[in-house]
Amino acid sequence: MKKSDLTGWQKVCAFTIAQNYKSKGTVIGLVIVCLFILFAGPILALAGGSKIEEVVEDLGGCKIENIYILNDTDITFDEKEFVKENADYEKINFITSGVDEDAIHEKMKNEPTRDIFMHIYGKQQIEGEDEAKYRIALFRSKDSEISSMEMDSLSDSVKKFFFNSRLAYSGFTEEQISRMDSDVSVQTVDAADISEDKDDDFDAVTMSAVIFYSMIVMMIVLVSSQKIAVSLVTEKSSKVIETLLLTVRPLAIIVGKIVGTIVVLVVNAVIMLFCGMISGVVTTALTAKKFSSVITEGMANIQNSGNGMEIDPESLTVNDMNIDPVRIFAGIGIVIITTVLAFVFYSIISGITGASCSSMDDLSNASSFIALSSVAGVYLAMGAAIANNPVLTEVAYLFPFSGIYMVPVHFMFGKAGFSDVLILWAELILLTVFLFRFAAKVYHVLVYHNGERLKLTNLLEISKSQKGTV
Repeated sequence: MKKSDLTGWQKVCAFTIAQNYKSKGTVIGLVIVCLFILFAGPILALAGGSKIEEVVEDLGGCKIENIYILNDTDITFDEKEFVKENADYEKINFITSGVDEDAIHEKMKNEPTRDIFMHIYGKQQIEGEDEAKYRIALFRSKDSEISSMEMDSLSDSVKKFFFNSRLAYSGFTEEQISRMDSDVSVQTVDAADISEDKDDDFDAVTMSAVIFYSMIVMMIVLVSSQKIAVSLVTEKSSKVIETLLLTVRPLAIIVGKIVGTIVVLVVNAVIMLFCGMISGVVTTALTAKKFSSVITEGMANIQNSGNGMEIDPESLTVNDMNIDPVRIFAGIGIVIITTVLAFVFYSIISGITGASCSSMDDLSNASSFIALSSVAGVYLAMGAAIANNPVLTEVAYLFPFSGIYMVPVHFMFGKAGFSDVLILWAELILLTVFLFRFAAKVYHVLVYHNGERLKLTNLLEISKSQKGTV
C-alpha cells in the first residue's frame, strides 16, 4: 500500500458527513432522541411527583392515631414497653379495654380513619400447618391515609415485640432473649471459592453493568458500521461512487467513510450529552423545588424517631463497593478507546462487505458474519458475567468479539487488570491492521465490481492475485 492510495479520503469524509445530515430520516431520528432526552427527566419528575411525595411523607412521621388491641392470649402486650422499644409510635393512643370488635370493623368499613385494629389470636391450628400457631391480624379502614409501607413497619415491630414477650412470659432472661433474637444468616459456598473474597451484591451490579454496556455498544457499533456498507451499496447502484473515483483512490473511500462516520458519531454524542445535561439540570431543579422541604423534614424525623436508624452521608460513597474513583475515570477513557477500535474493526469488515455487493438484497445475506459475531460476543460476555466463573471470564476476555463488551466494564469495577485491556487492544489492532492490508489488496477491484455478490473465496482469490501491491 502506498501513501497515494489514501489520496482524497478527506473529500470522502466530508461527503459522508454531508450526506448523513442531508438525510431527513437521520436528522428526524436525532431530533426525536434529543427531545426524548430533554423531556423524559422533567416529565417523570412531574408525573411521579405525587407518588414520591407520598413515600417521603411516609418517612416523615407516623399517621396512626389509635390502635385498638384485642388480646385472646395469656401473654400480656405491654403498650408502654412497646413504645419504649419503638419510639416512633409514642404519639399513638393504645386502647386495650372495652374493645368492641364488631363496632370497630363497622366503622372501618363505612369511613376512612387513622385507626388500627389489632387482634392477637391464641394458639390455634392453621389450615395447611402441622403445628398450632399464634396469629396477629392488623386491620385498617378502607381508603385510609395509613400507607402499606407504614402497615408493614408496624407489623414487623409488633411481631418482634410479641416474640420477646412470649420468651419473657416463659421465664427467659434478657440475655437469653437477646441470644435467641439474634439474626442468623446462612450462605452456601463452593470449596473452590473459599479463598475468594466474593460480594454477591457487587457481582450483581457488575453483571448488570456488563449487560447494559453490551447492549449499548453493540447497537452503536453495528448500526453505525452497517451504515457504511449500506452507503457503499447505494452509491454503487446510483453510480455516485464512479464520480468519487474520478478524484479519489479506491482505498480512500473506505478510510474516508470510517473517519466521516466517527465524526458523525462524536457530534451526535456531544449533542445528546448536551441535551442530557440540560435535562439533568431542569429535572434536579424541579425535584429540589418540589421535594427538598419534604425530604429534609422526613430525614430529620427519621433521625429523631429514636428507632436507632442513623444516616451518615459520608458512608454513602463509592468506597462501600470498593470502587476506586480514579479507576472509574480511567475506565471511561478505556471504554471510549475500545469502542473506537471495535467500530474501526467492524467498519472495515462492513466496507469490504458493502463493496463486494451490488444490491441491497446481496448485502442482507453478506452481513450475516457481522451480526453473528456480535451476537455471539455479547452472549459470551453476558454468560460469563452471569456465571461469574474465572475460566469462562478469562475466555471472554481473550476472545476479542466478547472482550470489547466485558473488559472495559470489569476494569472499572476492579475485576480486570490493565494487562487485560492491553491484550484486548493488541488483538483489535492486529486484526484491524490485517483487515486493512487485506482491504488494500482487494478494494480497488471491489469498488468497480457490479454483478453477483463476491463471496469470501472470491475475495481470497483476488487477494492472491494482487501480491506485491501492499
